[in-house]
Amino acid sequence: MALGKTHDGINLFVGMVFTGLLIGVGVDYFCWPLFLFGWLFSTLIFSPDTDLMPKKRSGVLQFFLYPYSILFKHRGVSHGLLFGTLTRVIYGLVLGGLLIFVLSKMGYLELEAQTYWQRVFEFFREYNYQLPIYRSVTWLYIGLAFADACHILIDKLSSILSKMRRNY
Repeated sequence: MALGKTHDGINLFVGMVFTGLLIGVGVDYFCWPLFLFGWLFSTLIFSPDTDLMPKKRSGVLQFFLYPYSILFKHRGVSHGLLFGTLTRVIYGLVLGGLLIFVLSKMGYLELEAQTYWQRVFEFFREYNYQLPIYRSVTWLYIGLAFADACHILIDKLSSILSKMRRNY
């Protein structure tokens, strides 16, 4: 398993390369920054290793990320290519709903938690990539998912290399 700094360095380099490729092939200037933001967010703040313990660099988000480290065990679902990113996105949506619930009960928001969830489900039900908001969310998710895939690939390669060194 690669160390945190190794993950970060490789992920940041690969993210830079992918972003350069997206710019080079002419991906819309509206989309590649969202891909890059998703990549950076996944690499630096909410990575597959968040389940170990939220990183100190996540600042105030550390409070919100801590329950994730309790709910998900390391190398479990959070390290899966298919469901790892999705679990973190769903966790973020649930946290958002909880925050809205608390703030509305305190009188700071007029938006009710039930309305929030209705809007979330409506959003996904009416998905249309041609609309800017859906294109934005799609590219943000692609950035998150690709960064996670890079992280998982680094873990796999690191494990293979470690086994090879032990056998020779």
